[in-house]
Amino acid sequence: MWGRPDILWGLFALAVPIALHLLQLRRYRRVAFSNVSFLRDVQKETQSRHRLRNLLVLLARLITFAALILAFADPMWAPEENPNPSTRQAVSVYIDTSPSMMAAGETGPLIQEAKQKATTLVDAFSETDKFHVFTSEFEGQDQRFLTQTEALERIASAQLSHHAPDLDAVIQRSMDQFRRSEGATPRAFWITDLQKSSHDLQTMNQPDTSVAWHVIPVEGNDVPNVWIDSVWFNAPLALPDQAAALHVRIEHDAREGVDGLPLALRVDGVTAALGSFNLVPGLATDTILRFTHGASGPHMLTVELEDAPVRFDDTHHMGYDVQKGIDVFHWTDGNAPFRKATQLVEQAFESARPLIKVEQGTSLPSPQVLASFDLLVTNGITKPSLGACALVEQFVSGGGSVLVIPDSAAQGLEVLFSTLSLDPPVGWMKESGQVSQVRWTHPLYRGVFRAVPSRVDWPEYDRILNRRIKSEEEVLIEANNGAAYLSQIQGTSGRGTVYLLGTNLETGNLTRHGLFVPTLLRIAESARLTEERRYLLGRDLSLTLALNQELNSEREASVSWSVIQLDIPPDQTSVKVVPEVRTTPDGLRLSWGNTLTVPGPYAAQQNDLTIATFGLNPRASESKLASWLPDEWTQELISFGWKNIPVWTQPSEQLAKMVERHIAGERLAWYFFLAAMLGLALETLLLKRWNNLFS
Repeated sequence: MWGRPDILWGLFALAVPIALHLLQLRRYRRVAFSNVSFLRDVQKETQSRHRLRNLLVLLARLITFAALILAFADPMWAPEENPNPSTRQAVSVYIDTSPSMMAAGETGPLIQEAKQKATTLVDAFSETDKFHVFTSEFEGQDQRFLTQTEALERIASAQLSHHAPDLDAVIQRSMDQFRRSEGATPRAFWITDLQKSSHDLQTMNQPDTSVAWHVIPVEGNDVPNVWIDSVWFNAPLALPDQAAALHVRIEHDAREGVDGLPLALRVDGVTAALGSFNLVPGLATDTILRFTHGASGPHMLTVELEDAPVRFDDTHHMGYDVQKGIDVFHWTDGNAPFRKATQLVEQAFESARPLIKVEQGTSLPSPQVLASFDLLVTNGITKPSLGACALVEQFVSGGGSVLVIPDSAAQGLEVLFSTLSLDPPVGWMKESGQVSQVRWTHPLYRGVFRAVPSRVDWPEYDRILNRRIKSEEEVLIEANNGAAYLSQIQGTSGRGTVYLLGTNLETGNLTRHGLFVPTLLRIAESARLTEERRYLLGRDLSLTLALNQELNSEREASVSWSVIQLDIPPDQTSVKVVPEVRTTPDGLRLSWGNTLTVPGPYAAQQNDLTIATFGLNPRASESKLASWLPDEWTQELISFGWKNIPVWTQPSEQLAKMVERHIAGERLAWYFFLAAMLGLALETLLLKRWNNLFS
């Protein structure tokens, strides 16, 4: 390729020496002279040598002129193929600043080595090229081309971030910028640790082959890492002053076992429990931290372990609520709100006051208000509307539980069952019978009695629903004919639960039996799992609140919502953003977009009153530090049939030579200047020494 291809037009000037050579040719006149016949042979030989000398002189001059013209055209040898060659380069440089880059390499932290290589790389290109420098943060300021000086300043300002984009997102970021670089040769460089979790080739397509892609790896030391994978409660609801057991799952890649590693739990910034855990190679560690819930309201817990040198995943944050009690909405039929069966259900729940609070209605409240209840009891609904059934399904999808109690005529079940993705019953099987079995080992009945009774006067019935039992349905109480007397079905979203009573309350003796009240109370206690508000940083951008009736009526008048960071370290400034507030069918959605960039505990506040807490955590896959070796990466590319993507493993001080050799190209001008000098020397030799050569 040529740096100044316009100078190649000068090759037409070679016609000048050719023309001069032709004009210098003269015709000889024959002159008669005596006694020269013996010189005739000598004359022929002299003319032949003279003609040969002139041709060689012409060739030497042509070589000299051509070599000078080609030398000034700046010839270069660039072995790297590019379908769109251009004298100007558009260089996109990605600096991996994900949390895994805090690992140590041979020369220090990987992030410092990456910045050093990026600086050397940009320096190796021409000042006339344009540069696109961006990091894992994907900041808006990095969506433009920079000059060489600006690019070097941007590299110097790069810092570790808490975002870890996948490789396909990085490629797309470069491609978006290359679309703005018409007339320039696109070249992209990934300066990364080649972490396998973020460089999974199976989940992406081959990059655009019109761009020259390059990988510049930085390799960290092979050290084990330990991280907190997840935390969860074992009890359905968190209640005030109730003993709690927090389960903690710890992942690691240690090759040797370690015992007695410390673990700590802080609740609202105060140490609530201390523990230890052991590491077994190849196995995750599950442990339990026990403490006591505080007063009702939102709380924030943080689980911490100690693991150097990679520390970004040693802390896990989660927000949760301690409930004042359990809220039950009792939905009864409009024409029979005061029937005896309705009153018996009310009395069963009232027996657990103040733990359980019941609100009765002949119609369902708004979706936002309904979402604030834990349990919905549909008791004897004969004509439910499609809209009401849709609200029930939405309530279950949001994590609530529903107890369906049919009326004595089994009316209205077809629409409700269809909405809940259940097979509608085919009327009643009217036959007298008794319950034959209760699953005492199920959490709903575990501990109801100190010992499982051997002889029980089981509840009686005179009718049972004739319906098909689904494969995923759990039968908690079975009738003696094999039908489901009480069953539990997980909601289609995997969150809420549907309980189906296979008989009615008007007949039979269930309401007078000792199982009636414990069954209702246990269903209420297990109605909704504690909402564990933990989100992934960079992926989850909003929080949905199911507001109670009071706050729901005030939300329109109040616009002072804010999201603030809790437990601010002394060396950091407080983070406070104003979220976008939007009413949705699931509740009130607070969206913070990309404004929250730091993991930690956060609170959603209304008028400076904390309504909910939540934790932002980095994704667990970033904790898996396993990376591709250069040879493994190349073989993986070959197995997928991708175009070869060069991997430059050279140290930073050799990157300039790599750019010159493979991209900028080796400059060949001095070879042509040498050829011109040789041409001049040949011409001088021919003019000065020709006769001596044949003397």
